Amino acid sequence: MKKKISPKRLIGGVLFTVAFVIFAYVSCSVAVHSSDTRNYEITDHGKNSLYGYDRDRYLINHGRADEASSAKVSAAYTEPAAVQDEEPAPAAETPVPTPEPTPEPTVDPNSPAARAAALGLPAPPEIDITEWQYLLVNAAHPLEPVDYAPQEMAYLNMTGDETDIQTAHNDYRCAVDLRIAQALVDFTQGCKAAGLPVYLSSGYRSYSEQQYLFNRKVGQGYSEEVAKTIVAYPGTSEHQTGLCCDITDYYRETKDSSLAQTATYQWLCEHCTEYGFVVRYPEDKSGSADSITGIIYEPWHFRYVGVEAAKYMTENNLCLEEFTELYI
Repeated sequence: MKKKISPKRLIGGVLFTVAFVIFAYVSCSVAVHSSDTRNYEITDHGKNSLYGYDRDRYLINHGRADEASSAKVSAAYTEPAAVQDEEPAPAAETPVPTPEPTPEPTVDPNSPAARAAALGLPAPPEIDITEWQYLLVNAAHPLEPVDYAPQEMAYLNMTGDETDIQTAHNDYRCAVDLRIAQALVDFTQGCKAAGLPVYLSSGYRSYSEQQYLFNRKVGQGYSEEVAKTIVAYPGTSEHQTGLCCDITDYYRETKDSSLAQTATYQWLCEHCTEYGFVVRYPEDKSGSADSITGIIYEPWHFRYVGVEAAKYMTENNLCLEEFTELYI
């Protein structure tokens, strides 16, 4: 005979069943997919192991962080900050090779610049010393041919009252090489514009004229050696080139060093380089046969060499012999 179940046990069984169903239902409401439990570090193994998964992480991911077990646990599951890239280490500098020293340019010891430097002078102008205006004529450098004469002559008014340049022979005018005629006219006109008298007393002289003047000087009692310093020997006179001119304040039968005291000479000496002329026989380079020029001091004798050379010679106190020596 079967034993009857008491009502109390029956009711207790029903209540147990209901309680189990409720528990199972609550448990399933927080269940997660297995993917929610991957790749997370469990920081509180004791608490989270009760649920078989990382409950706090699940609650945080689903907006229920307030239900997490603690703020500490919640903070533990905050996404780690992105690691910023470290600044790359500076690249090692490539050593710059030391350039080879540039060799000093070789200077020709025989060049005009080197010769001038050896004398403590600045570099001279770059010119062709063989050009006509630099022609050197003296006792050591006679003219070739000995009876040389300019190819074209010009005849100028002696007092500068007229500025025309004539090419037909005229004994009443000063004859010079045509190539210096305009410069000489400008020179004399500059002097007259300054209010000073000017006189072109002697320009070109032929070989025969120079011979006559030399012989006359010897006839006056001078030895030939002394006469050569006063009147250049025929064939060695600069007057024969037509590139020079004796300039005074007015006509003078006799010329001497006292002309240096005239206002005309002082103006001519100060401004001659502007027109391409130089005092050909300066006092400190002349005076005797043993001097550089070999001629007496002549403050009246002006020689055309061109503006560039005239300025260099005057600024550096060179006579034509010293200037041409730089180039030869």
